[in-house]
Amino acid sequence: MTQENKDLNDSNELHDDAIQEIHENLIKDKELPKEGFSFLPIALIFLFAGVCFWGGIHIVTKGGEFRWDGYHPDFVAKDEALAIPEKSLFEIGEKVFLAQCAQCHQNDGLGVAGVYPPLVESDWVLGHQEVLARILINGMNGKVVVLGKTYNGNMPAFGPSGLNLKPKQIAGVLTYIRQEWGNAGSEITEETMKNYMTMYNARTSPWTSEELYVDLSPEPEAPSLESDSETSDENNILDTHGDGHHSDSKHSSLSVSHKEQT
Repeated sequence: MTQENKDLNDSNELHDDAIQEIHENLIKDKELPKEGFSFLPIALIFLFAGVCFWGGIHIVTKGGEFRWDGYHPDFVAKDEALAIPEKSLFEIGEKVFLAQCAQCHQNDGLGVAGVYPPLVESDWVLGHQEVLARILINGMNGKVVVLGKTYNGNMPAFGPSGLNLKPKQIAGVLTYIRQEWGNAGSEITEETMKNYMTMYNARTSPWTSEELYVDLSPEPEAPSLESDSETSDENNILDTHGDGHHSDSKHSSLSVSHKEQT
């Protein structure tokens, strides 16, 4: 090793010693951690616990009455305030009518002259419930006389062979057209429609006007909202017998119009 390299190594060692001495002095001047009690960490722990406690109280009191058991498949809500109010048959029927019927019969139920018959004050609408049920479940083809005018068209089926609506929907739309636009027909219940659909769901062909009034069942008694016997008599639109004829004068004229078509 040359003298020059030796001198360089000695210089580096002196430099390293100087740096180490400086670090030792800095460490001595720095305050070392003290053992024992410290107030700040304890305060932070209590603060965190307080925030968690307040958050839990807030969730319980302001959480919209959240219930963990609400996720259970057998859970049944008992709070009536949370229950969705059930729509009436009239409301259900209005929705179905606007979606499926209004395009032809119009929103006002007056139909289109010479093309689609009116539903307002129509004997077909206010007559025997089973006639309407047959039309809606299976559809109808051919000529029909409504309010003295002849129409020749096609009424689509709303039952299994057509739109496949549920009994409640069909009962609703029939109730709607019997009670809207000043019509004073009785409600057609879901249970009544279920019975009619049991009878006619298997039929795949539409009805003709001549077939509709043959072999009708006794018309179900409509739930009366009035105790007045005269009102009840007025709402008793059609009285059917075993031979399929109608005793009501209004519907006797309708039967005549059916016979004229044949």
